Amino acid sequence: MALERSYHQDDMLAAFTRLKAIAQRASFPTADERRHCLKHLEAALLRSEASLLSALQKDFGHRAHEESRLLELIPVLGEIKHAKRHLKTWMRPSKRCLHISTLPAKAKVIYQPKGVVGVISPWNYPVLLCLGPLIGALAAGNRVMLKVSEYCPETNKVLREILDRALGENWIEMVEGEADLANRFSLLPFDHLLFTGSTSVGHIVMRNAAENLTPVTLELGGKSPLLVAPSADLRDTAKKLVFGKMLNAGQTCVAPDYIMCHADQKQTLIEYIKQELLAYYPEGVLSPDYTSLINPRQLDRLQGYLEEARAAGIECDNLMSQGPAQSDGKLALHVIHQPTDDLRVMQDELFGPLLPILLYSDMEEALSYIHQRPRPLALYLFTQQTEDQRLCEARIVSGSLVINHTLVQVAQADLPFGGIGASGMGAYHAEEGFRTFSHGKSVLSKRGKNILALLRPPYRRPIHRFMAKFWRFL
Repeated sequence: MALERSYHQDDMLAAFTRLKAIAQRASFPTADERRHCLKHLEAALLRSEASLLSALQKDFGHRAHEESRLLELIPVLGEIKHAKRHLKTWMRPSKRCLHISTLPAKAKVIYQPKGVVGVISPWNYPVLLCLGPLIGALAAGNRVMLKVSEYCPETNKVLREILDRALGENWIEMVEGEADLANRFSLLPFDHLLFTGSTSVGHIVMRNAAENLTPVTLELGGKSPLLVAPSADLRDTAKKLVFGKMLNAGQTCVAPDYIMCHADQKQTLIEYIKQELLAYYPEGVLSPDYTSLINPRQLDRLQGYLEEARAAGIECDNLMSQGPAQSDGKLALHVIHQPTDDLRVMQDELFGPLLPILLYSDMEEALSYIHQRPRPLALYLFTQQTEDQRLCEARIVSGSLVINHTLVQVAQADLPFGGIGASGMGAYHAEEGFRTFSHGKSVLSKRGKNILALLRPPYRRPIHRFMAKFWRFL
């Protein structure tokens, strides 16, 4: 089968050419055809639940089935159900108004599939971030090429089986390979390209796409702050923080990256965080429900941040003292007290169980700090005051704003997901995903008399003298 090949550059080009030809022959799949694809994808995913959970456990080393189900399978199924339910509404042409000079006429916008969509998915959520964009692309009627992460080989095997069974080679092609292959993948002349990954690689993907003027959606990440307002319930804040930070061991693009709180709140908040960590993971990193880092490279990277901070005289504390600081690819949550901006822990997206804490004197100082930095993928605000929410809505530009919770915005099937600036561009999920993978083509249908014919040359006729005086009122 096509999905089982070992890929090289020639294979990719041949697969792209084949899908492009299919997209040209069947350029506007019906709603029933698209719903058929989504229905079969849903069924194949449900049949493969046990295989997927087992594969994810193998790829991560330690990742509880319950966590994988919660973070990957439930959101994907929610998106499929939502797309099936709303597909006909999304596909419906949008009626538009016309200028008086064009009447009588009608205008509308119809949403056409772009053609062949490329998707480059990362390793941290190899099911969700592979199938999530696929759902939007299929709903929009496109054929899809997927480049999956080489760090999740067991999961990729199951995904191949799912996609082959549900869709087959007339709809999808799956590519697995290392960074060099991904680079060549992004050079293919797709009709749209979606990349999820780091900001540094996002620069490369966008440059490659520019070679073919391929439109791109970039889902990057960056540093998502968690702002604790003076009115916040600190116990509740700690509960929601640990939930959002510790799922998947912090290997989440929208995990809270650093905390901003008032000095008077700091110690109490840390104590509540410790209590929550003890409840989640009674044996610390030895707890079976605590997820491993994906590979030794990621562990070394995080340890490097800690070593640099300590060398600069910054205090770093292990908040999971009920066990060792690390074991078997796992690293305990460490809080880093007031690191300076020049340290890598405040420059890079952490993507792991490290948590810098910064202090502010008032909300104005906190908002100014966030505003002056690259726009985050998410801003988490904990407050009991509506005025704080209003200020964040008005003053901070971010991919999303979440009040008194963390992470849950990603699993909402009717909310778009996407960043801005350094955290990405464009969005998918929900109707916005359908629009991302569709071309909105304007259609104007003219019938009857042509009023504009009155304005033809020669331009010295009375109608033109009239227009010169009254055109601004039309």
